[in-house]
Amino acid sequence: MAIHLLIDGYNLLHQIPELSLLMQEDPEAARQALLSKLRTYQKIKRHKITVVFDAWGREEPRTESNQKGIRVIFTAHGEIADDFIKRVAAKERERVVVISSDRAIRSFVENHGALSMSSRDFLERLELALYQEMKGEIWDSPYLPSTKRLPKKVRQRLAKLAKI
Repeated sequence: MAIHLLIDGYNLLHQIPELSLLMQEDPEAARQALLSKLRTYQKIKRHKITVVFDAWGREEPRTESNQKGIRVIFTAHGEIADDFIKRVAAKERERVVVISSDRAIRSFVENHGALSMSSRDFLERLELALYQEMKGEIWDSPYLPSTKRLPKKVRQRLAKLAKI
């Protein structure tokens, strides 16, 4: 079963120093650069990816688009990305992994049965996947849990996160 990654767009974007700087000069170019990285990652890992951006003062209703296989959502005027992410995660539960460094979001979605990962941890995995693809090498995941006997739910959670 494919994993659905639900990404807090600006939260992840600001974890990448060059995109964070670009965001100050050209927000659209920064968003497109992030989506480009995610498209390459998606080709490697084959996960379903949804990226949610705050509307940032836009007076428009929520907009959704599909940009080369990645679902991109700009929230409606007055709605923040956090609320949208929480709503989707509560609905999809164990079928979704939320990528955000916002502790309130991560706590909420985990309490509703979804998994979460910090933007920084996801960025490490994204960069590792891109590097492996560039080199043409596939390594064993350094994120696999130890072989200690853990409860089944914990093992399942760790196995799912190791696939990211």
